[in-house]
Amino acid sequence: MQVHRISKNTIQVNMDTAELKERGITMLDLLGNKSQIQNFFYQILKEVDTDHTFAKDDPVTFQVMPSSSGLELLITKVTDKNDEEDNPTNQELKQLLEGLTGVSSDASSSRQTEISEDSDDLNHRIYEIEGIDATVGLAESLQVEGLASSLYTFRHHYFLDLAFLDDNYIEMKPTDAWAIANEFGTSIPLKKFEKIKSQAKRLITQDALGNLRRYFVKA
Repeated sequence: MQVHRISKNTIQVNMDTAELKERGITMLDLLGNKSQIQNFFYQILKEVDTDHTFAKDDPVTFQVMPSSSGLELLITKVTDKNDEEDNPTNQELKQLLEGLTGVSSDASSSRQTEISEDSDDLNHRIYEIEGIDATVGLAESLQVEGLASSLYTFRHHYFLDLAFLDDNYIEMKPTDAWAIANEFGTSIPLKKFEKIKSQAKRLITQDALGNLRRYFVKA
């Protein structure tokens, strides 16, 4: 774990995937469990604040930037007058976090790839996947334009909702795409997923496959 003091009010912490694994944490776990997020972040703050500049009752903010090697965590003490140096939030980080949570301040500015409920069975599949490694592996192997994807988690399993947006299969036909996906997960009936979906946590709303490659696959 690498720790850098950015300013008097901000600490930067870099952790690789091995260190996260030792703590039983993945990036998607953090995104899907608010209680786990809070406990993990405050545990890290306690470890890195060796000179005790962050008092117990000081309000703080945590900003996470995933990377192919792990994560970068910025811990900032909230003051009445945080200047630009002490508050390193930038547009790139904002866009990254929006991509992870599936929330955008300007939905009209990006291509909408949410899966519609009326996709037919030929073009639409739900895959249940046991671990994050297999989920990322599927994202790395299945790279095709026009394939909408959303990612959910429920009871330590991941669910990829995949659907072709139209019938112009320029790069790959659905049957070929499903053959690739079958190597990493199990296709489940749409009706079964509808029951799971009501209780599941949606991790990535749009372009889940692309986001997984961006955050977790090394170039």
